[in-house]
Amino acid sequence: MFKKIKEYYQKFKEMRADSKLKPIISLVLWFIFIFIAILFVKGFSLDNNANLENDRNNFTSYKFTYTNNNLKIFGESYDGKLEFFFEGNRYYYDEQNVYLVNNQSLEVIDNFDLNVLKITPDLIDSLISNLNYSIYNNALEYIVPLSRFLNLYEYDVEADLSLANNYNIMVYVYKKENDIYMYKLDLSNYYQFRGLNNMGILTIDIYDVEKGDFPKYYDSLIGGVK
Repeated sequence: MFKKIKEYYQKFKEMRADSKLKPIISLVLWFIFIFIAILFVKGFSLDNNANLENDRNNFTSYKFTYTNNNLKIFGESYDGKLEFFFEGNRYYYDEQNVYLVNNQSLEVIDNFDLNVLKITPDLIDSLISNLNYSIYNNALEYIVPLSRFLNLYEYDVEADLSLANNYNIMVYVYKKENDIYMYKLDLSNYYQFRGLNNMGILTIDIYDVEKGDFPKYYDSLIGGVK
């Protein structure tokens, strides 16, 4: 086998030494290099897309804690419905209204600011969809265009976001044994873009991922809303 390889190599050297064949040999080698490079890039892209799919959360029910420099909210989510505690009060959100829970009754709270709770694992999945990531401090780091965040977070797809194209937000996904247990979002550029006073670091802890039945309890109270 090695003798054959040596013979081929010697033949190749002779062809390279031929002034007429040398340009053709160089061109063939260049095409081989391009072909290998394309295969490598495609393989990397497929692996990265597979990793992105693995990064998606596969849960509909979980407990959570949201913290930043201004607030702390903790509670439970189930199929888009929320039970949460904020500033000593207990609330329920049924995807339409926010209710204050008081003595096993519910009172509608108008104009309750749910903005931070809109940053759900599903929304984060959409933010990082088809984006590459790097590893930063044991987290998967995604650079997300601010315009994408504005579209998903503020739901204003017709807004002029040309200026936002100059900014990004950072999303960090933390995993343990392939399970996501925490997100961190650096929203500093968002708050600066909107002229809001906030340091911009939002941490979302995810735990106790299992199916709960709390919506049934709260839904049964809605008929007695004040």
